[in-house]
Amino acid sequence: MKHAKLLEATIQSKHCYSEAVLHDYLKHRLNFPEHYGANLSALADCLSEMSKPTLITIDVGEDQILPGMQAYLLRFVQVCAREAFVNPNVSLIIQH
Repeated sequence: MKHAKLLEATIQSKHCYSEAVLHDYLKHRLNFPEHYGANLSALADCLSEMSKPTLITIDVGEDQILPGMQAYLLRFVQVCAREAFVNPNVSLIIQH
């Protein structure tokens, strides 16, 4: 029996220059569809439908978060955590 290849995305808060950059990275790393909406609702939808093992690692060095991204990254982490809780194919690691 073949094992599905693990999809992985590692997000470093210091590299999250904008919401668009974050979503573009996720779209490519996690093979989201072309019509991916690049927002938190679309992220929740895609993560809830993940059928392959998926690991999202978030490095949240608070002193490295760019101004203006703090609130968005908090909501981003909340969405990822919620979807990891309900979808057994999604795993989340939060590092400091």
